[in-house]
Amino acid sequence: MKRIWALILMAAAATWCLSGASFAEEAPGLKAPEAELVIAGEKKSARFSHPVHLSLGVTCGQCHHNSEHQALTDKDIAAIEDPMQLRCASCHNNELANPKLQTAKDAFHARCKECHKAGVDGKVGPTKCTDCHIDNK
Repeated sequence: MKRIWALILMAAAATWCLSGASFAEEAPGLKAPEAELVIAGEKKSARFSHPVHLSLGVTCGQCHHNSEHQALTDKDIAAIEDPMQLRCASCHNNELANPKLQTAKDAFHARCKECHKAGVDGKVGPTKCTDCHIDNK
């Protein structure tokens, strides 16, 4: 019986640690959404989970960058007042010089596919369309 309680206690502690819980007060500003995002697409939408990517060691700057393509840190992102500035389409639009990256779809496909094939710490991401895309209802 003691072993069962010890295992339960260890599992609870591991879950608490892996969830990023702490006793410290959280800093103000923007934070990664905890809920899975559904990014609307013309034909199919895509699912994206910040917690899944962060747990794999993917940093904010591997996806989010400024107009000079310099990676944004979590502090940079926390200082942004308008969360719409973090959306790909805020820069990836008809005004972008590179015609191959003028849509959010192009930006996502370029960044996501590249990273999913290369992987993080030897672990590759899903590469089939249906692994991320869902039917629009």
